[in-house]
Amino acid sequence: MFDVFNNMLHGLSAVLAPGPILGIIAGVCVGIFFGAIPGISAIMAIAIILPFTFYVDPIIGITTLLAVYKSGIYGGSISAILINTPGAAASFLTAQDGHALTKIGKAGKALAMALYASVTGEALATLVLIFVAAPISIISLQAGPIEKVFLLIFAFTVVGSMTGESIPRGILSCCLGMLFAMVGMSSITGATRFTFGIPELMSGFTFLPMLIGVLVMPEVIEAIKRRKEPHQNLSLDKAANPDDNRVTWKEYRSVFGTILKSSSIGTFIGALPGLGSSAAAFLAYGEAKRTAKNPDEFGKGSIRGIAAAESANNAVCGSSMIPMLTLSIPGDDVTALLMGAFLIHGITPGPTIFYEHTDIIYAIFAGFLITDLFLLFIARAGFKFWIKVASIRRCYIFPCVTVFAFFGAYSVSQDMFNVLLLVVFTLIGYSMRLVGLNAAAFIIGFILTPLLEQNLDQAVAIVGDDYSLIYQSPFAWVFTALTLFSLYSAFRLKKRRTKRTGWFSKKTAVPT
Repeated sequence: MFDVFNNMLHGLSAVLAPGPILGIIAGVCVGIFFGAIPGISAIMAIAIILPFTFYVDPIIGITTLLAVYKSGIYGGSISAILINTPGAAASFLTAQDGHALTKIGKAGKALAMALYASVTGEALATLVLIFVAAPISIISLQAGPIEKVFLLIFAFTVVGSMTGESIPRGILSCCLGMLFAMVGMSSITGATRFTFGIPELMSGFTFLPMLIGVLVMPEVIEAIKRRKEPHQNLSLDKAANPDDNRVTWKEYRSVFGTILKSSSIGTFIGALPGLGSSAAAFLAYGEAKRTAKNPDEFGKGSIRGIAAAESANNAVCGSSMIPMLTLSIPGDDVTALLMGAFLIHGITPGPTIFYEHTDIIYAIFAGFLITDLFLLFIARAGFKFWIKVASIRRCYIFPCVTVFAFFGAYSVSQDMFNVLLLVVFTLIGYSMRLVGLNAAAFIIGFILTPLLEQNLDQAVAIVGDDYSLIYQSPFAWVFTALTLFSLYSAFRLKKRRTKRTGWFSKKTAVPT
């Protein structure tokens, strides 16, 4: 415990310098900016900002990216509340109650409650991350190559919970990512694979052009297709009663218990790979409604409903870093992207990260907490400004996004070949979207395959002809059980969705 406090003090001293502070402020502003604009998500913002972090210290670069991530999640609530346009599934519940308050002239109250609940949930989850991650890494250090193979197999089953309606398509997406990860020279055998005589592919595909092409550019193409949709201007109406545009201390105290409970749910869900913020928001919202004195108010303008959804949604941000940092398991598409950012900066997530990069990790943890403070003050002070920003027409935004995307791809190594890769992966990413393949599963397959290949080769060398060594470690049994449970949960969830869809189709069928 003393080591944690000592490391945090050193982390705070590293973050409380002009560079990291300016990076956090810039990250918060960029995150709110991108999160508030309908059609642009936090993950797009991270992918676009990532190239600019190559030229700064890892503490500055990674804290900036995490500030973009955290503030982008909150920024999505602005359009959800004002025009009932949730940027992600997790904001759907916020849109229900928030937009109901907007229609009766209390948009400011909804925005303020979403902000306070978001910051509280994030701060509590960050404290859990700080005190839990290091002990987990100590346990993880006992795992050797054999145990890591089972751990990575379990990590691949996370794909099953990201696939949406079709598990086979999710698995195919992951396999496609694995295939692209095998391009280039093998780090184990030195064999050249799938280069087709192209010298630039000897080192494999560059991560950033692939990432931007698969995640960002298909959104730009979709925005072009929707260019004729009517534009909606966002505004914050002046309320007759000043209390209608703010959350009083009494109101915050009345929902604080709900925020604590929902933050705990979000923290727990975020620490489990694959469930994500949507599951946390729906579970916390349902629990808040179940225990509320007036459950009928939910969905009709309840600040308690907003508090439950937003605190759980944002608590996932901090706790989702636990499996990524300690076990190298990215639990969702955002943490997969952040894991790629760590690798680009020369920091390999895993149990040794707390010993090899102690100063950097605890500086990042301190940056997490400071980000919450800046988010609170910057967002609250500039409600009207951020709403005007969110009203910018997309025909101005997406050309800028495209320019930044091409600049980012080129800036990796100042090589036009990376720009060509961006174009190729844009076509691949958009084709994947057309046929229903999953970009998040593709990225996870691309990132985890080299780790699996390396540990599998070492495990085979250790086992030799004695295959009984495979299951001698309790870690192997534990991760095998978790893998089977994850597969069972994914198929059970798919079955429930099928039943629900079938029931809904029968209820809404038009008689002939």
